[in-house]
Amino acid sequence: MLNLLFVDILRIIQKKMVMKLSMIFAAFLFLVYTNAFSQSSTIQGIITDASSGQTIQGANVLLLNFDNRQIKGAVTDRNGLYRLQNISPGEYKIRISYVGYITSLDTLEIKKEETITYSASLSVDNAQLDELIVSVKSEAANISGGHQRVSAVDLTRVVTPAGSGDIANYLQALPGVVSSGDRGGQLFVRGGTPSENLVLIDGLMIYQPFHIVGFFSVFPENLLANADFYAGGFSSKYSGRTSSVLDVQMRDGNINKTVGKGSISPFLAEIQAEGPLGDGKNASWIASVRSSQIERTSEALFGNTQPLHFESQFLKLTQFSDDGTRCSAMAMRTYDRGKLDFDMGNSFSWSNFVLGGKCTHLPKDSDIYVDFSAGLSHLSNTMGGSTETNLSSGLTRLSLNLDMNQSAGKLKLNYGVKSHMKWINYNIEELFQIPSSETNILMGLGGYAVSYIPIGNNLTIRPGVSLSFYANTYSPTIEPRFQLSWQPYGSNNHELNASIGIYRQTIAGISDLRDVGSAFIAWLPTPNDERMEAIHSLIGWKQNLGNGLQFSAEGYHKKLNNIPVSLWSTIAEFTTEIDYADGDIWGADVRVEFENRRFYTFLGYGYSWTEYQSAQENFNVWFGSPVQSYHPSHDRRHQLNSMISVYLGKYTAGIRWQFGTGLPFTRQMGYDGLLSFDQGLPNVRTNYGTPRVILDKPFQGRTPSYHRLDISIERQFEFNFGSIFIQAGAINTYDRVNLFYYDVFTQRRINQLPFAPYASVKMEL
Repeated sequence: MLNLLFVDILRIIQKKMVMKLSMIFAAFLFLVYTNAFSQSSTIQGIITDASSGQTIQGANVLLLNFDNRQIKGAVTDRNGLYRLQNISPGEYKIRISYVGYITSLDTLEIKKEETITYSASLSVDNAQLDELIVSVKSEAANISGGHQRVSAVDLTRVVTPAGSGDIANYLQALPGVVSSGDRGGQLFVRGGTPSENLVLIDGLMIYQPFHIVGFFSVFPENLLANADFYAGGFSSKYSGRTSSVLDVQMRDGNINKTVGKGSISPFLAEIQAEGPLGDGKNASWIASVRSSQIERTSEALFGNTQPLHFESQFLKLTQFSDDGTRCSAMAMRTYDRGKLDFDMGNSFSWSNFVLGGKCTHLPKDSDIYVDFSAGLSHLSNTMGGSTETNLSSGLTRLSLNLDMNQSAGKLKLNYGVKSHMKWINYNIEELFQIPSSETNILMGLGGYAVSYIPIGNNLTIRPGVSLSFYANTYSPTIEPRFQLSWQPYGSNNHELNASIGIYRQTIAGISDLRDVGSAFIAWLPTPNDERMEAIHSLIGWKQNLGNGLQFSAEGYHKKLNNIPVSLWSTIAEFTTEIDYADGDIWGADVRVEFENRRFYTFLGYGYSWTEYQSAQENFNVWFGSPVQSYHPSHDRRHQLNSMISVYLGKYTAGIRWQFGTGLPFTRQMGYDGLLSFDQGLPNVRTNYGTPRVILDKPFQGRTPSYHRLDISIERQFEFNFGSIFIQAGAINTYDRVNLFYYDVFTQRRINQLPFAPYASVKMEL
């Protein structure tokens, strides 16, 4: 009831006060830009890795007096940024530490109402190097308001049939994330569809980052610096999507020496190199080339060729300057192709191209941290093959983003402006009840502000607002959001968090979700100002139980409006003509995590209930009611994931077991023959017509449950020229026959991977 009342109030505000609130928002930004906040003494800076210049997230910064008593403390954010505020004049010691690095200690003299910029670079402690992986704290159970941090070390803890981990495989190990299986490259987060997920690479959008082989994405362990994953309830900084956000920062290259690594397995081969750029120590480069091998090795592994292929290329250049400016340029290309149904299915292919640059700057004696990014994102997606239908869709986006971070006393503020231009083209041969080919251009401008306001010592509220404007296309919108965190015992070891807000999307990714054997997504602008909308509300509790044990639980609800769905037909073949649905999503995630220096384990349980309500003419004809309620094809009711990693000197062993209840599908009621009367009356004694399937009500059946065990063991060998890692393992160790897709027309069952042993070799020079 309170959630519905909140939604009604927000809609009244949107209709009657959009322009007024926009003016208030603009005036608020003006006040920030003119630095109207009162100032106090502040120490701020950016902490980086001395070998690569990469910012370090999670470093501890302590301000001590000369009796070693702590005065202030802070932890660096994903930009390596820290701030210590409200400091009295005097002399202090500043101590900066991070696991696996040599601690930095220095002295500072603080004057009245002064802002000091003090940055530091930490060097790796070789004595701790072997213990680094097992010492870095995992964040799998540290979820707050739908938000979870992901590091490269987290990816190593999930069994992956390659020389390195991958974020796609890691996300599938989390509760609330449902995948399309070991092929297809689609993730459904807390009841949302793949096109409702926002994925960013160094601040730029990438549309289909998950590869056609389900273990892999464009974000492998070797290239990942850090990532923020929001399963829901994300702040106003992110707009344009209604389900989830994956914000990835790619790693910078080594600024001291040129190094390289390569690996090969039956699934993947990759080569990576990095090093300093030029003669100085303030610029670097990193490059990577990856290519799948399963098309070549599947005959030997599985007894049949699996026509699946993907590849990616990545290059990043980074430069640092003494005045606190950090700039990078990045290019990535990806390509996927294959058949999800190896015998009779359509062929799919998609490619991404992302090109852009990013600059960050922390001026001396200023409390504004600036992050500017600009670039181009392009997607091409096609389907064709066994049917007469050939579909294609393309999308190009130019974007400019300016984000700023500022503090004044205990108040923190993030704000920014964003602009973009999108070209959307498609050729879908009348399947979507619109012209067969069309090009649309969308121009958008938006802004946001999020404030962090502490109330007392234990409560922090984070109100925020996102504004968007489109030229001659959509009316202006405002998306208010609110988050809070409460630490009843004054420590982040015990925290209650909650959030509520409105999320809208102006571009829809259309696919026929009745057909699991499809990976084609047609990107279209939502028509007639009918934007997709979701109202998120969630509440959670996380608790550090001590001795390496951590627990969290989170419940959520999403109210959906104007979700594009396939136009229903109980006869003929699958169609991708669209209509719209409203819906509700209820769910809960529970996570337990334990780690010490030699052992790590994670257990996650997710419950989800997703229901759509759609009003269509065909429903009334066939079922006697124009409105039907049903659970869509990604509605997995129960999901259980577990991971274990054991570190024994040069050996590392991993186990992963996952279980999921069945997914909805539409049963067939029977078959008949379709007769054509174009050439007169047919002879029914000799002409039986074209066979077709008569379908039951939508999604009334459930597929069998899914479960699988993956194992691996890795051994490290040290040589003068570098290290070699040899890994052996198996996917689906007890050879469970898991269903991937059932073709109701031919009654053929297509299964996921059988038992698949593998070995990989990785070399670091």
